[in-house]
Amino acid sequence: MMTTSEKNQISVMIVNDSSYMVSLLSDLLSSEHHIKIIETARDGLEALRKLRHLSPDIILLDMEMPNMDGLSFIENVNLWPEKNLRIIVVSNYNPSNAKLILDSLELGAVDFVSIPQNEPNVVEKLKGTLLSKIEIASRSNRDVLIPKAISKLRPSKNTNTMTEGMASTVVVIGASTGAPRIISSILKDIPGDICAGFLIVQHMNKEFISTFAQRLGTISKLRVKEAVGGDKIMEGTALLAPGDMHMMVSPSRQITLDHGPKRFGVRPAVNVTMVSASEVFGANTVGVLLSGMGQDGAFGMKMIKKRCGLTLAQNESSSVVFGMAKAANDLHAVDKMVDADDLAHEIIKVVRQSV
Repeated sequence: MMTTSEKNQISVMIVNDSSYMVSLLSDLLSSEHHIKIIETARDGLEALRKLRHLSPDIILLDMEMPNMDGLSFIENVNLWPEKNLRIIVVSNYNPSNAKLILDSLELGAVDFVSIPQNEPNVVEKLKGTLLSKIEIASRSNRDVLIPKAISKLRPSKNTNTMTEGMASTVVVIGASTGAPRIISSILKDIPGDICAGFLIVQHMNKEFISTFAQRLGTISKLRVKEAVGGDKIMEGTALLAPGDMHMMVSPSRQITLDHGPKRFGVRPAVNVTMVSASEVFGANTVGVLLSGMGQDGAFGMKMIKKRCGLTLAQNESSSVVFGMAKAANDLHAVDKMVDADDLAHEIIKVVRQSV
């Protein structure tokens, strides 16, 4: 029989594929007697299975997960209105990714907690924010909370003007094991006057990135360089993410670099570049995912599709490692699987259709 104190506890489920984050969130909340962690899950699919037999008061949800991402999970939870589940997204993404946050709120999350980066007392700040939002969400009407949260995050209109030559279409290429040769093949066949800018994220030791960029520049008709902060995304130019730095697109269509936490164990992360590019370029974003191990890029491709952009992925038969492209395909985030030899042609065709 439950005691009065147990009845008054707020039950919490954590959905996150990072064992570190699950442990951190559990440790932060376990000292609070009025909160009880009742279950964890490593992705959206596992969480849905467990929710058939559970009705936690609060779900702390990650965005980037294998098998089923956070947005797809929220969409599925909406099919169970009788459970009245309150979802708080806890993510490395921050208010600069306003559209992604708005997506989660508009689908039904009640709030969003951005994990603080590079700040003193990070753990204490995160705990204070979490506790406040959990307590408010547990006793509030979710139909009131969601519109309030959305109104705070509505981005103001971008008044930045584009300078001559800046790209109105961007192609983001994500790559890892077995992909440098494919990137070389693609760039060799792309015409220099193409009406698009290119952003390339290749998982590679930082010592080799500059040399790789220089080599690409010798074989490509595009202007190829290692990206630096403030670079404008220009037509006929390819910017390569520097080693050990996330490459993001600002609303002014310039590059910002960040040494934030690794995503899926990598930095630079394809997801970071694809999500930020899709928020700025919208339907004029083309995502391309090549050979590589792991999950990076799958969520980014999904966000490009959500913004009505187009996504291509290297097929299994031409991939050295069919991992990243497979993960994106598993999330239904790929418009077309393409043989490596045909990727340049497909990219050119898609760009011409978008201008």
